[in-house]
Amino acid sequence: MYSRKDRKALNVVNDIKKFILEKNPVRLPSEVVLAKKFGVSRTIIREALRILEYEGITHTIQGSGTYVKRRDGIGISVDISLEVRSNDPEQILELIEVRRCLESGAIRLAILNATDEQISELENALLALENSIQKHEILSEVDEYFHKKIFEIANNEILRKTFEAIFSVLGILWHSPLGLKNFGDRGLPYHRLLFEKIKERNVEEALEVYQKIIDLDIEDIIAYENEQFQERNE
Repeated sequence: MYSRKDRKALNVVNDIKKFILEKNPVRLPSEVVLAKKFGVSRTIIREALRILEYEGITHTIQGSGTYVKRRDGIGISVDISLEVRSNDPEQILELIEVRRCLESGAIRLAILNATDEQISELENALLALENSIQKHEILSEVDEYFHKKIFEIANNEILRKTFEAIFSVLGILWHSPLGLKNFGDRGLPYHRLLFEKIKERNVEEALEVYQKIIDLDIEDIIAYENEQFQERNE
């Protein structure tokens, strides 16, 4: 876990990398100018410059300045810090829509990119889910695994890492948000159909099934909001 200072320095590292790619400078501005440009202290700037030099992107010459050594192959990282209250219906609804956007893309890419072997892996995840349903077991982990597998077989590393980066909050949706023990259950019967459409490589129909699953989740949250509203006004 990064400290607040480390996080700021890493953000500035990204900002300087973008500056290098966009402006193509031979030498970076002074620490004072960079601190003013990015709204941080010179201590943060010095830490960011240390990281850039360690990565071989810049080189600082005492009394002369910091020079750009390398522009090709610069990696820009993404640090996502989110906080979602599991008892806030509006935030849960927003989180569901984020999931809808990400997973719709993952489904499309899985259909286009997944190998037959990977489709079989997804089927195994589905069978594990269906087995747990029949045994009346807790479903959160097996359902979660099925959807994670979709992101995995999409074969898009950036999408998968984006999903993993925010899964700490997305995971709320698989673990009784708002205390709703049966949240998501109404969509379970559609998982088999979703898999079949993915296996058939039918993007349009797979997405239609997935939208139905998400719409049912949204209906559950809205129903909860309405119940809470009625209780408060009785």
